[in-house]
Amino acid sequence: MTDEQKLLMQLTGYDDDMHLMNCIWEMDLKMEELRRGYYKKYFRKDLKRAWGFNCYHCGERVQSDKDESYYIVTITWKDPNKQGKRFCSKECADVFYNESMGWLLKKQQEYEIERAQLQKNN
Repeated sequence: MTDEQKLLMQLTGYDDDMHLMNCIWEMDLKMEELRRGYYKKYFRKDLKRAWGFNCYHCGERVQSDKDESYYIVTITWKDPNKQGKRFCSKECADVFYNESMGWLLKKQQEYEIERAQLQKNN
């Protein structure tokens, strides 16, 4: 925990347990945002000009004039204004989604372990 976080906790009356509960809740919120940010999107058929992108995972070219759809995984807590990562297939999107979800689960478990140790010591 940084000095700024400790100072903020003192000023707001938070104790270590409340801070860890807040961190666990924050991980739950981020996991829910990740679930909602993973979806399939279809290219519009009325485009005047074709557009495309390279898959974030494998680099394959996806274009509106030859492909029907693509997948998006948006992580809003990092940058709410940033466009999500685009993928050519569900398989490629799943790799990124599973890595991100795994990281969040790992962090949540670390906070839960730390909180359990704190409660055991008190």
